[in-house]
Amino acid sequence: MKMLLTASALAFTLALSPIAFAHDRSKSDSMMQSSPHAAKAPYDIQYLDTMAEHHREGIKMFQIAVDKAESKELRDKAQTMIDAQQKEIPELKAMRDDVKPNMPEAINMKLPGMMMMDMSKLEAATGKNFDHKFIDMTIKHHQGALDMSKAELKSGKNKMVKGKAQEIIDMQTKEIAEMKQMREAMK
Repeated sequence: MKMLLTASALAFTLALSPIAFAHDRSKSDSMMQSSPHAAKAPYDIQYLDTMAEHHREGIKMFQIAVDKAESKELRDKAQTMIDAQQKEIPELKAMRDDVKPNMPEAINMKLPGMMMMDMSKLEAATGKNFDHKFIDMTIKHHQGALDMSKAELKSGKNKMVKGKAQEIIDMQTKEIAEMKQMREAMK
């Protein structure tokens, strides 16, 4: 009997270990890091690669809201932001290929506005508390995109990339205002 319990415990532990490993691995995958030698790449390339990464991180956060937000309006807005940023990532990549094809990836976590978002607090929140946290995090995330895009306008060299940075500034500014209005309406 003791041997059977030990074998069962071992089987149970082994069965769970891939789940535990996958969970640990997904946590480390979400830890963004700069690409090797990113800071040595032309600034326009750093901006394009880093903004694409910034969008990917935003999409993860917006998806949580699509799944959890109490407000239908907020769920719809989160889906709209997912759609916009999923569309923009290939545009950033295509622009990058036009500017400097075949260059190694240059994600630079030290660019202005690039920050790690702690999704655990958002994932733990529910109801109106979730909606408020999501709005606050989205405003902070969008402000990061504004900061990064303003730095591109200042330090970038490519006219087309600067034009894209201005588009992002315009869109993110508008979305910040919308999020602030939603927050005010939820009080």
